[in-house]
Amino acid sequence: MILRRTTPRQRAVHAETAAPRVRERDTRGQSIAELIATSLEEDIVLGRRHPRERLIEQDLCDRFRTHRGDVRLALFELEKKGIVRRIPNRGAIVRDLTPKEVMEIYAVREELEVMAVRVLPLPVAASSVAELEKIQKRHSAAIDKDDMLTVFYANLQFHQTLFALCGNACLIEAIKTLEQKVYGIRFYANALPQALERARRDHFDMIEALRASRRDELIKLAQQHLKPSPQAYVRAYERRFGGATQQVDKD
Repeated sequence: MILRRTTPRQRAVHAETAAPRVRERDTRGQSIAELIATSLEEDIVLGRRHPRERLIEQDLCDRFRTHRGDVRLALFELEKKGIVRRIPNRGAIVRDLTPKEVMEIYAVREELEVMAVRVLPLPVAASSVAELEKIQKRHSAAIDKDDMLTVFYANLQFHQTLFALCGNACLIEAIKTLEQKVYGIRFYANALPQALERARRDHFDMIEALRASRRDELIKLAQQHLKPSPQAYVRAYERRFGGATQQVDKD
């Protein structure tokens, strides 16, 4: 996969479509800053903006037809999530995680998610399994329609619903925090049809393991499910920026 910077023409197209959507959604009570943050987050997740790309405040003001205060609040929220990095006297850029940082985050994620599965009370209620099945149907349909934004949100909802079953609020929050830090790398795996098919298959297998109270199988599925995203990102990072990285294709 070759990473590309967003062209001025592409940005202009985004600007034409984004501002009206923001104004429409703002009537539902969300602040402009929240809407800007969500829109930028989606741009990053969908690969419209790439690591190290500058987020120029005036360009964002023009796109969303607002003032710098709203834009700065949005960038501050994204910085707290670890998606954006602010550089003194230079502004904000899409955060570029190094391969080492990515592997460290995923190593901790694996430990936390396995912990959540280990403490998850079994058997789970039939209603909980049904809820996961409902979410996965939406995720699967989105893959078939090539609707990557719905794929992203349905995938998040699936995992948040699954890990919420462990009942440990601190553990659930820790998993969510680390998940947010790697939003920016999700695009690289989602751009690969085989990775999407593997994710779909893993989800259905997780549901069946949960339904049958097969904890060991669910743990293995949780571990293998985390592999494609860091692998795809590291390969793309090497192609774009070069340099030696840790070997990640161990499975």
